[in-house]
Amino acid sequence: MEPRMEDVFALYEQKVAPLSSAQREKLLAARDEGMTPFVMGCAILRAKQEQRRSRLAGKEKHISFNYIHRIIEDWLNHGITTEERFRAYWSAITEDQHKNGGEKAHGAQEKIRREDFTYTPSKQDRSLFSFLDD
Repeated sequence: MEPRMEDVFALYEQKVAPLSSAQREKLLAARDEGMTPFVMGCAILRAKQEQRRSRLAGKEKHISFNYIHRIIEDWLNHGITTEERFRAYWSAITEDQHKNGGEKAHGAQEKIRREDFTYTPSKQDRSLFSFLDD
């Protein structure tokens, strides 16, 4: 089951903060430019992953809508708009991490599986993108 925009809105509100109508409109505009809800959800979780990494390094990093929207804009500019393109991007990041230090970053996976990105409703309060859950 593919994520929908409602899933992205819920993910943002669960992980970051309540979403204003202006922020919803910006997310809908990104969808209108060709970005799938799946990739928008990944952008939200990528920001949360950076926040966790900062905390592990002893720094506090605030995640705002503007920060996430900049990630979305950057990905739009680089053509990262579909699940396939996101997976290629994520694989390249993981590969670079292995080449540049032999260690993967916190939370990075050696192999990305489709089920890591797939929305599966559960009886537990699990998020849409479980591969980066807290």
